[in-house]
Amino acid sequence: MRTLKFLLVTLLIISAVPVQARRKASKKQQKEQVQLPAKVDSISYAFGIDAGNGIKAAFKDIKERSDLELKPEIFVQAFNNVLLNDSAVFTKEEAADILNKFGAEMQRIAREKQKIAAEKNLAEGKAFLAAKASEVGVQKTESGLLYVVERQGTGEKPTLNDRVKVHYTGKLINGKKFDSSYDRQQPLELSVGGVIAGWQEGLQLMPVGSKYIFYIPSELGYGERGAGKDIPANSALIFEVELLEIIR
Repeated sequence: MRTLKFLLVTLLIISAVPVQARRKASKKQQKEQVQLPAKVDSISYAFGIDAGNGIKAAFKDIKERSDLELKPEIFVQAFNNVLLNDSAVFTKEEAADILNKFGAEMQRIAREKQKIAAEKNLAEGKAFLAAKASEVGVQKTESGLLYVVERQGTGEKPTLNDRVKVHYTGKLINGKKFDSSYDRQQPLELSVGGVIAGWQEGLQLMPVGSKYIFYIPSELGYGERGAGKDIPANSALIFEVELLEIIR
């Protein structure tokens, strides 16, 4: 709904270039024809550029989320009707009702797409982990966590109540990296009991000085909720983790 609200707010706060000035003119011709002698003209034109970029992004977002390609020429017509106090096809209330219904439809479509994507992620994650479990060197716990010992340390193992310092890289099963303390060149300090279940279990297997690779089922990761844009719902995860120290 933020996209739709942006469209409505934009209509109320900015100026627009008349439709006639935009017809059949190339970008070069338009630039040559526009004269901005006054400060107010420059500000008005700048508002138009800013709004145009925002509207363009909003149209793109709507198309990606609903497969509906809005018509800029009709949008501009309505835009000018409002700004120039011309007769509009819809009243303000009718327009709001149309947008509210469209917003509800977009939300329904988004939920359906998310459901389909989540089911796909779950199936792909299970297939990936099943194949990985049969590989040489891969160990599996009762919970379903898979891990590979890259380097076995000789230090103490942390408990659930400890704080530790780690280096790590996180990836999806398609290889896309979503986070890395190595890239930041800064180890992370964390509470063992304050991270996802796959990490809680995995860290307690590691003596200090170890480097493991965890293959984490979605139910031991972020599950159906996912984590922002980088980790979709029901994603199996891969973490390369180096346990540097237990913080006392």
